[in-house]
Amino acid sequence: MTFAQLGISTSIIQSLDENRISTPTDIQTKTIPAILKNETDLIGIAQTGTGKTAAFCLPILQSIDPKNTEIQALVLVPTRELGQQVAREFFLFSKHMPRIFTECVYGGVPIAEHIQRLKRSTHVLVATPGRLLDLLANRAVNLNNLQFVVLDEADEMVNMGFKTDIDQILQQCNNKSTKLLFTATMPADVKHIIDEFIRKDAIEVRINANERVNAQIEHKYIVYKQGEKLDYLKAFLHEHVQERGILFCRTKTAAKRLAKQLVGFEVTADALHGNLNQEMRDKVMRGLRKGRINLLIATDIAARGIDIKELDYIIHYHLPEKTEHYTHRSGRTARAGNNGISVCLVRTEDISELKIIENELKISFVEIEVNLLHEVKHTHPVTVQINLGLSQGFTKASLTDFLVEETGISQGDVKNLNVRDNSAQFEISARYEQQLVLNLKGFKIAHRNVKLSIAQAQHKFI
Repeated sequence: MTFAQLGISTSIIQSLDENRISTPTDIQTKTIPAILKNETDLIGIAQTGTGKTAAFCLPILQSIDPKNTEIQALVLVPTRELGQQVAREFFLFSKHMPRIFTECVYGGVPIAEHIQRLKRSTHVLVATPGRLLDLLANRAVNLNNLQFVVLDEADEMVNMGFKTDIDQILQQCNNKSTKLLFTATMPADVKHIIDEFIRKDAIEVRINANERVNAQIEHKYIVYKQGEKLDYLKAFLHEHVQERGILFCRTKTAAKRLAKQLVGFEVTADALHGNLNQEMRDKVMRGLRKGRINLLIATDIAARGIDIKELDYIIHYHLPEKTEHYTHRSGRTARAGNNGISVCLVRTEDISELKIIENELKISFVEIEVNLLHEVKHTHPVTVQINLGLSQGFTKASLTDFLVEETGISQGDVKNLNVRDNSAQFEISARYEQQLVLNLKGFKIAHRNVKLSIAQAQHKFI
């Protein structure tokens, strides 16, 4: 099938061609004609990365009346990153059409900015649930003229606790609007939304119904020795140094620390976690998209809604807490028909957890081995002088905490710490010297540049 055979107009096909999209995916082939007919609601169930965004974006664009300045389509998304991506696709695919205006609204931005922007003509509104409810409370949005309401990644939204918000929004939407629900999995709360708000005669489209995980993904695991997990990670990254991927940690503290531990390594890494403001999140994502960052280190929450094309691998530095999290993590690779690998770092005693994932998702893991890098073994510690001390408000304990937080070293790595009025001295293994220097380069405390002086110590650690 071609997009023309599906009923897509030549102006949209021209934009698709310019973006090197020529063949519809399975989900697009089965949903676009039904959405264009607009006779009933639709439920699309397909793995992450199968082209669900274009499946609703293209027929909605073709159904928009550019002369009607009211909001005609609402797309609810779980995160600002996914919202920005969806809005970008509406913009790209409407390039050769009469001007269609899309706005994307989400938390983390002053609501006054969104209220002001929504005073302009808006045909398509892409929104996170919380921000949309705020705008409705401020009477800045009118949903009376909606033709389409899309729940994109519905399972992610309910997993993030948006079920009540979604209920409130759907109750305020025009009853005549067509509901389009897209999801990769079917948790109970998504079923409740379908039962309450989706028409009984809705069309249901399932892509590879027996596969909960994209079949293009290879599932692998590496068994690491206790205390050497970082070494095994570096060995894997060394073998994939020209590729890009996402690494998942369970906590934001672990994500931040690992990013600092990889500073100076041959793979450029950065972390995405809940403590970053919107400007910093955007900076990290730009770095990954433009190739300045090879490895994105993220928590499950921080990575929700992220869609980066042509990621080669996913690393589970910590195993996911739920099997469905494995589905969403792994689905970041092997998108749009590409292949990808999903790699778990485990201890021998963790292999039983992989068996559970295998049985629930009907996949198979294959063990792989990596060749540990032969790093130079330093027999001597180094003595570090730092221009922070009692006068800058540091005690022995707080300076240790500062070094752990800002450089990624462990508390036990700091030896023989002596804090004076305007300086401090400590010893550390020479293997952490580069990590220490690079993480503190350009660092300021109360307008004071942090300066280090490093010399070879005269004795070995005991």
